[in-house]
Order: sequence, then C-alpha cells, then structure tokens
Amino acid sequence: MKTTTQEKTDLVRWIYVTMSFHPQLMDLSNLTADDVEMVNIRVADYMTNVFAYKCNEELNMAMEYEGEESVYYAFELLGEIAMTELMEDQGVSAASELFIDYIDVSIFEQILNY
Repeated sequence: MKTTTQEKTDLVRWIYVTMSFHPQLMDLSNLTADDVEMVNIRVADYMTNVFAYKCNEELNMAMEYEGEESVYYAFELLGEIAMTELMEDQGVSAASELFIDYIDVSIFEQILNY
C-alpha cells in the first residue's frame, strides 16, 4: 500500500471523530467544530492524494475490472490497516485490557469448570 504512517493516522483520527457523532458516544467526546473540520480536511487531502495520485492507476484498473464497489473496499482496507497499526500501540493495547479488572473471575471459573 502506498500510504504513509501520517496518512494512516489521519484516517484513524477521522474514524474516531466520525464515530464520536453517534448518539451513544457523543457524551464521551469534547471535540470542537475546528477539530472536526481539521480532521475532515486532512482525510479529504489524504483520499485525494491516495486515489488521484499515489494509486490512480490501480484505482482505474479496479474500477474497470471490479466496478465502483472496489473504491469502497479499498477505503475499507485502508481503514483496517490503519486501525491494526493503532491497536499495536502499547498504550492502546494496555487500555484495551483495563476492563479485565472489573470481571468477576469466579463466574468464568464456574463456566469453565476450574
């Protein structure tokens, strides 16, 4: 994939900001209108750069042979790659396990017959 670490970061930030608009998540975010605008500008620049310049030939071939859905799948793949790299961060990995402190281990011991 012809994309930089910064571009992947911009995509992940856009995903985060976009998801923060869901009614069940809105109370967890204190993003400003400027934050939202900047993230959208950066992801627009990224998408333009990737699809119009870096991967233009690949985009045209995919569109020709696989149709417009190929753009959706390419975007989805970029998002998956970016999220995978984000999850590999030590701090993110540690934070993803914080809930374990609140699990009642005895319930799982009963279920698993320990």
